Amino acid sequence: MSYLEDHNCPAKWRKVFQECLCVHFFNRESWDAFLDDCGLTKPRLRQKASEAMLYGSLLSHGVRSDLPIHSDGAGQFDVFIRSGCWLHAGRPIERVIPVNKEQVEEQYQLLCRFWDLYRELKAFKAAPDDKQASSVRQHFRQLVQTRVECSELREALSNLAVKEPELLAVLDDPNLPLHNNLSESQIREHVKRRKISGGTRSEAGRQARDTFASLKKMCRLHEISFWSYLRDRLNGYNVIPRLSEFIKKAVYGDMDEGFTNTF
Repeated sequence: MSYLEDHNCPAKWRKVFQECLCVHFFNRESWDAFLDDCGLTKPRLRQKASEAMLYGSLLSHGVRSDLPIHSDGAGQFDVFIRSGCWLHAGRPIERVIPVNKEQVEEQYQLLCRFWDLYRELKAFKAAPDDKQASSVRQHFRQLVQTRVECSELREALSNLAVKEPELLAVLDDPNLPLHNNLSESQIREHVKRRKISGGTRSEAGRQARDTFASLKKMCRLHEISFWSYLRDRLNGYNVIPRLSEFIKKAVYGDMDEGFTNTF
């Protein structure tokens, strides 16, 4: 219900869902049928209702209500507590095109202070300290309150000020990352292929592309030759363990030590 209220769901529909808080839905079909019975047909409202239902389900199954979601600030990730990417946050300042020497100097000084803050946060993550956290917050506010003549730089600072809770979430949870480059690098190949080929022509093609891309990246992550992995599976040798075993080893360290990766 809090999710629906935060996302401006009309009071009419909030009242409908309020009366059904004890109802359980065992699959997507039963949930869609419920929405149909309620007369909720607008796609956007159905999406928000589905998000709220899934959100509540996660909480009821024991997921932390203060679970942080790290992203570049895209609206679709506006759930739980948001943690922002510093590399994305600095780009609006970098994109400003100065038109005179004064604006060049203003941009240079702002970027220097921005990346000094980033380095302070890296040091904080290595050795969290309340005094240092207070110092970072103070320096951040001094940065966004800086007076500049360039209107585009002022706008960039204003947007930065709005993102303060997301960018400084790491001060409350030092385990959070400062950027999402790892996630972006995982999807970059997919984006390149889409730009070149325009995407797949069928659901089977999409599934094949995603499956092989996932297998290749998983092999690369665990330092396994993808070509050797394919030969092993296609020829039925099964010398290389299942990739799920490598994942378990990375998480639990309980994989059979008898296998040595020599591929």
